[in-house]
Amino acid sequence: MTCRQLVVAASAEKRIRNFDCWVFRDELTPPREAPANGDVVKLTDRRGTFLAYAFYSARSHVAARVVSTDPHRPVDRDLLSQRLTAAVRRRSEVLATNAKRLVFSEADGLPGLIVDQYTDVLVLQIRTAGMDRWRTDVVDLLQDLLHPQGVLERSDKEFREDEGLPPVTHVLAGVVPERILIEEDGLRFWVDPHHGQKTGFYLDQRDTRHRVRERIQPGARVADVFAYTGAFGVAAASRGARVVCVEQQEPYLALAKDNAVLNRVDDRMEWVAGDAFYWLEAAGGRGERFDWVLLDPPALAKSKADISKGRHALHRLLVHALGLLKAEGTLVLSVCAYHLLELAEEILRIAAQQRGIRLRVRELSLQAADHPWIVQMPMTRYLMSWQVQRDESPAA
Repeated sequence: MTCRQLVVAASAEKRIRNFDCWVFRDELTPPREAPANGDVVKLTDRRGTFLAYAFYSARSHVAARVVSTDPHRPVDRDLLSQRLTAAVRRRSEVLATNAKRLVFSEADGLPGLIVDQYTDVLVLQIRTAGMDRWRTDVVDLLQDLLHPQGVLERSDKEFREDEGLPPVTHVLAGVVPERILIEEDGLRFWVDPHHGQKTGFYLDQRDTRHRVRERIQPGARVADVFAYTGAFGVAAASRGARVVCVEQQEPYLALAKDNAVLNRVDDRMEWVAGDAFYWLEAAGGRGERFDWVLLDPPALAKSKADISKGRHALHRLLVHALGLLKAEGTLVLSVCAYHLLELAEEILRIAAQQRGIRLRVRELSLQAADHPWIVQMPMTRYLMSWQVQRDESPAA
């Protein structure tokens, strides 16, 4: 394979040798002739020693994403086939569901490729210009490997704009219904793969849903805030809890109601179509109190530039959410913004201090096992959930 050679700075060289996959634009020596957007390039150190094959981006701040560090394994169809096969094999350990993430980008050695499986339908996202070049091969290989009923691409704008790619949503193969029925932990859920958040369902929250469902007791009063299509709320109601689901988007709330009916828990659920920020404040003002408050906001800081705004928003949410807890009540806070993860505990501590509440940590959980994270790539760990209980015991 012939490809353009690019020299990287010492900082990038060290990270590549330590299994990091990203090279930033200011770490590349500007070539006489720049590669095209999406080209496979060969990365070398300043002495010309091979480091990796990578996807090149002419637009993104991340200028190169490592695919292979073996000089004898260039990026080709055979490499893609081996990586896809290995990723799917690893997911065989994910049980009690027929919906899972099969490929998670850099964590599976396939930068920019997401593949989620909903029963016999695959929904994929292509987030990089390099992987965009291999779309046809990827779809062919997935069909040979899994024989799905259909393959849908959900490559949304927010992931592709930085790569200079247009947003794309279309069926790539077979038939993809408007709704897909999945199972998780003995419950059933409708998924809208064409219009839902992410690829239709929050697969990464599977472990946290399971742990919360184990702990919620019959008769508990639960607020499921930012409910989306009601997976947390339905799980709580299935344990005999009475649940208020708060969701601003009417189509998502309609799907949540259908999921409640599907699991025969609709008689234990109330629905609020409204802004979660304002509902939390208003509910506190009315004196409402809950045994559990489940708080799963959208990403509040998608870049470093958003940290200040995201921190303020999370603090506001937490102050009002903590005010809704009964004595010994539990808050489940999920943060899905990498740039806020290291700050979230401090923000929670400040909000608790403002409320005069002592909090006991019951459990911490991360993204589900089919969304693996790499120690040398901290940004692959993007989701953390805290279970914290209002502690009424006297301080030591």
